[in-house]
Amino acid sequence: MRAQRYKIWIFAALPALLGGCAQGEDAYPSLALRPFERGELLPAPLPTPAPSPIRPITDAASLDDLMATITAADAAFQRREPEAGRLVRAAAGQSFESGARSAALVALADLDAERAKTATALAAIDAQVAQAANALTTAGPALTEAQGQAAATLARQDAAIARLWQAMGS
Repeated sequence: MRAQRYKIWIFAALPALLGGCAQGEDAYPSLALRPFERGELLPAPLPTPAPSPIRPITDAASLDDLMATITAADAAFQRREPEAGRLVRAAAGQSFESGARSAALVALADLDAERAKTATALAAIDAQVAQAANALTTAGPALTEAQGQAAATLARQDAAIARLWQAMGS
């Protein structure tokens, strides 16, 4: 008897539950044939725009200006280096308060100022190389060569200053 009551309740509730599953005719998914299944052609896709060429990160004029700065700073460095060497040799073994030591320190500061110009230009070149890497492009042979030349110039200047400080002693 209980089994019959459950069957009655189930059959009575079934139409109400199935009515909730019914949807309108425009609901997806439809079983109607889609246009491409009927052989109709779809509209042609829009043409893709031509890829724009990758522009270089730096122009040649900017790189030439930086290399001219490095060349001028190195020329000034080399012009002042012999005099600084003479003053450093004269100051070697002198007391900290001596005039010879003061003159040598000023000469070394002048050399360091020219070295700083080279280092600043190298930093600008390094920034351009980093921008090229961030843009996922290659730095280009001119930029890479300029970076190498600037780094070599700066290393030579650093070595010269270190030699002079060593010759003067502390």
